[in-house]
Parts: sequence; structure tokens; C-alpha cells
Amino acid sequence: MSATDGCAPLRGASVGALSALVTATAHAFGGGMFPSDAAIVLLVLVCAAVGYATAVVPTAVAPRAQLLAVLAAAQAIGHLLLTAVDGHHHGSMLTQQMLAAHAVAVLVGALAIRGAEHGIRRAVTSLRRALPLLAALVVDESSIAPELPVYRVPASTLLLDLSGCGNRGPPVRTV
Repeated sequence: MSATDGCAPLRGASVGALSALVTATAHAFGGGMFPSDAAIVLLVLVCAAVGYATAVVPTAVAPRAQLLAVLAAAQAIGHLLLTAVDGHHHGSMLTQQMLAAHAVAVLVGALAIRGAEHGIRRAVTSLRRALPLLAALVVDESSIAPELPVYRVPASTLLLDLSGCGNRGPPVRTV
């Protein structure tokens, strides 16, 4: 993938959103408490910064490994942030359950992001094939039939003409 990858904004937004959501969920499933409001706000800000960095930095030679590394870094930063802000009961050390929950979150997030990128690429490819066909089906209405001539009816257009004569206006005075 190149630096002008069209999926880079999607990848960045997905990394940011999934990291925030999955870090909090994995932390809770791993034995930690559900984060407080302040911790959630900080977690969202940090994960948004990680997502932005993911979207801006060009993809390296191994995009899958880079995605896994970014998601793992976001999980680690998020775990440290949640531990520091809320002071969870497990301390700053990772338990095996917590480590497993964060590792599963990284793998599931990477699979979801890669699947979304693959789906979007296939959709764009299908649209690129279909749009020329649809453009060929557009009909130019001016070439179908010439404009119809306008016919003027010499008689009155009123339903009932009671004027007596066809001319309107005051009667002509004869002397």
C-alpha cells in the first residue's frame, strides 16, 4: 500500500474508535473496573490521537504487522491510562486475564479493520466497473424526438363565449 492509500482515513478512524471501545471493554473483562467519566474522556482523546497518527503515517512494507503494532500500542497506552486515572485494584501490573483480554482485543480489532478495508476495496472495484455501464445507459432526451410545434386555436379559449362578437372593448360610436 502506498502513502496515498484511500483506506488510510478509514483505518485511522477505525483504529481510534475501536481502540477506545475495546480497551475499556477488555480492561473491564480482564478484571478491572469499568472506567470513570474522566478516564473515558482521556481514553477517547488518546485513542483519537493514535487513530490520527495511523491515518497520517504511510503504511510500511508489512501493513498487517504495522496495524497489529498500532493496536497493541493503543491497548497498552489505554491500559496505563485507565490504571493511572482510576487506580484500579490490580495495580499497574497486568494479570494474565487482563493481558489475554487485551491481546484478544488487538486481534479482533485488526481482523475487523482489515475486513472493512477489504470490503471497501471490493465495493469500490465493483462501482468502477458498474459506473461506465450506467453512464452508457443515460439517455439524451433531446435526441429522442423533436420538439412538438405549438398550435394556436383561432377560436376563443373560453369555455363559453358570451361576448356577442369576437372583439373586445367599448362599442364603436357611429355618428
